[in-house]
Amino acid sequence: MYIAIDFDGTCVTHEFPKVGKEIGAAPVIRQLVEAGHKIILFTMRDNDTLKDAEKWFMDNNIPLFAS
Repeated sequence: MYIAIDFDGTCVTHEFPKVGKEIGAAPVIRQLVEAGHKIILFTMRDNDTLKDAEKWFMDNNIPLFAS
């Protein structure tokens, strides 16, 4: 299954343009990936702020299918 996930307010607290605080989403998203699901980062972020969000996924060992 492909799962589109918003970033701000879903993966972290909403503090755009900064990356917000952890809210416990990373372990849940990792479980989804381990179960075979593909994660699509679905966000309005672009350029450097998008790279910050993508880095959060990388830092949390969560591979993105697309962003």
